[in-house]
Amino acid sequence: MNIKSVKFLNEDNVEEREIEITLDNGTTIHACACYESWEQWGGTTDELWVSMPIVEANNDWLHGYGEPMCDY
Repeated sequence: MNIKSVKFLNEDNVEEREIEITLDNGTTIHACACYESWEQWGGTTDELWVSMPIVEANNDWLHGYGEPMCDY
């Protein structure tokens, strides 16, 4: 499975920021800030591992710092 698309939601509201990652198998993974880190949901363990590098690279953005970073 591969990443098909990445959306950065609620850019104007830090408390509501979310990353939506769609995989080529149709699964949609969601991620948001959680304390100093992040949490994600919406997929199997293997699917969450595929999306994890995108979420980790955008942890600062989820917390209100910097710009979103994505190659997709």
